[in-house]
Amino acid sequence: MTHANNLSEPSNAQALDPRNQQSTSSVSTASPPTGLPLWPAERLVSLIGRYPAAVGRMLDRLAARRDPVGWIVRFFSSVKLGLLWLFLTGGYMALGSGLPALRAYFDVSTMEFFSAPPMIILMLLLCVTLAVVTLRRIPLTLYKLGVWTVHTGIITLVTGCFFYFGLKHEGMVRLFIHHTVRHYYDSSERALYIGAAGDQSAMLPLPSLPIFVRRTPADSHPLNISVPAKTLEKLNPKFSDLRVRIVGYYPYAEMAAFPVPRRPGVKPRQPAVEVNLNADGTSGGRWLVAKSPADRVLDNHSSPFGIEYLYHPSQRRWRDITTSFTGRDALIVSVPADHVRRVYVIHKNKPLLVRGTPYTLTPRRWIDIPLMARAYHGASSQGYMVNVERRLNGKIFHFQRVALFRYPSQSVDFIFPHGHRQLVPNLVDHHIRIVYEDARHNQFWVVEHRSGALSLVQRAAGGAVSVNPLTVGRAVPVSIDGMHIGFSVVQTGTVVLRPYTIPADQRRPKVEDTMGKCVLQLAVSDGRGLSREVYLPYEQFGLEGQLPPTSVKIPDVGRVRFAFSQLRLPLPVAVTLLDCKELFYPGGHNFPRDFISKVRMTNLKTGVARVRVIHLNHPAKIAGLSFFQARFGHKRNGQPFSVLGVGNTHGFYAMLTGVVMIILGIGYAFYIKPILLNIKKKQLAEYAKRRSGDGASV
Repeated sequence: MTHANNLSEPSNAQALDPRNQQSTSSVSTASPPTGLPLWPAERLVSLIGRYPAAVGRMLDRLAARRDPVGWIVRFFSSVKLGLLWLFLTGGYMALGSGLPALRAYFDVSTMEFFSAPPMIILMLLLCVTLAVVTLRRIPLTLYKLGVWTVHTGIITLVTGCFFYFGLKHEGMVRLFIHHTVRHYYDSSERALYIGAAGDQSAMLPLPSLPIFVRRTPADSHPLNISVPAKTLEKLNPKFSDLRVRIVGYYPYAEMAAFPVPRRPGVKPRQPAVEVNLNADGTSGGRWLVAKSPADRVLDNHSSPFGIEYLYHPSQRRWRDITTSFTGRDALIVSVPADHVRRVYVIHKNKPLLVRGTPYTLTPRRWIDIPLMARAYHGASSQGYMVNVERRLNGKIFHFQRVALFRYPSQSVDFIFPHGHRQLVPNLVDHHIRIVYEDARHNQFWVVEHRSGALSLVQRAAGGAVSVNPLTVGRAVPVSIDGMHIGFSVVQTGTVVLRPYTIPADQRRPKVEDTMGKCVLQLAVSDGRGLSREVYLPYEQFGLEGQLPPTSVKIPDVGRVRFAFSQLRLPLPVAVTLLDCKELFYPGGHNFPRDFISKVRMTNLKTGVARVRVIHLNHPAKIAGLSFFQARFGHKRNGQPFSVLGVGNTHGFYAMLTGVVMIILGIGYAFYIKPILLNIKKKQLAEYAKRRSGDGASV
């Protein structure tokens, strides 16, 4: 019975702990060893476990001390403390990810929030606590392998996060066909760009610039960032007396026109008029700005009229808008060399022979298109696509012209070499002028002549034109589709561009999406002390961007260009766009399914060039950077361009390894460990039964 009692099945903790194997196997006879043999995997894990066990025993000795070292070890030996750090870290990450307004309150970007000291401290405390608890309380055995894998995975994940958020940088690069780029624009750091004559420019990084906090002189909280005098003088010796300071920053803002009264005898910089259409025509209405193509026109196709303000128009433009015809659409065709100017009512697909000239026109279709030129940003115009045939000296030449209504000077031509449609932005034939006139609904022009007099030109639906003088504040009776109302110029003024704060309810949900809507305020002065306020709306690609740089003419200095954008950084490769295209879903030409860019990347150190094809979800990796397809677009001349995202992934594989280890450890603890325990329990039961039988026979 004594032997039977000694050989009874040990408890799970005793049987499965390698440190208890000696006591279990010490009960033996002269026969072969009676202890349950260890699996090879148990021996291997136990062998490896000797080293962390030695570290754990050292920590136990330190914890037994009564000095501060012992208190520190005991403090970090608490499982509850580890859970507290884990909870606080998860809460910090959840708040930072789910509450963009919180990041805005502390004026930090996403990357700055997750690499801030609180995050670093919490993660370090979590790792230290996790390591101490694991080494002191959890022996490394085959049955604790899942817990060790999870804890090691957490530490690996945290280490990867340190590398990822500490070394992470990303940005954008814009590429045009057959153009080579050696730099990109960072996504978080911003800069001020100053340009002189030609292509000379200087860049001033702005690391201390706020992100979400408004700093303006009007709020008695201005910025005071000066551009170094050496930077300006190096750019141009004439700039030695130039002084440029950054005095204000407006987040969530864009430039808007604020009209002010004109000063008598002073030529307005941005002439504007306030117009109105109502019963008496004298109350406040809509401001139209002459020098802004997008803001000088009020034309909504759902309304029965359109209005345009023309300031000092040319005689040719005046003649065009005052030309009457009978029809919904007309073309005014001029061939000065042949002394020909004729008006043709459009009949779709019906050829028009321009007698006395070598031209035959065939109107194809009416269009309404946005203008792509930077100076015409936000503007659009009705137009008509016209096929042109020119017969001259026995030769026939075909091209297609898009004749515009609002902005005739922006009309473009298309040619078809080898059957492919190609845009010619500056016109392929300057000898013929084609202007489209839209009379599909009522059109009004407020014309301010060089004499200062105002005229109202109305082209009624159907093409009939009437011209009436205008007096400020006095309504002119007009008829629109049988309704008799008053048209008036309420007041004249000049427009001052000022930052306009976007209301909170009109901002996008993510704060980062509105970071591009911001304005920088400069104070620019010359050697004579004359100072000017300059406002710079944000532009992603510096002086090369879609918006034209803000140009300032300084007396005795010259013209200076400014742009507020992202920091420009060098690339380790030279990137040349060889080809790019966008693919659409079948039958859906407004819904692209993929953007494809074929680029040649030349390593600037080795000179090795490789051709890569980049498209959505298929980036190219070279020189430690990943290039991925971000956007696609076209310039005004129809030339396509591709925007590639640029970024590194340091620490990514460490984070991925940590995540995989956590998943495998959890799976091991919940699925593999119970299976191993069940197998071990059966072996122990058989072993105990066999030993009991041997004792009874004795």
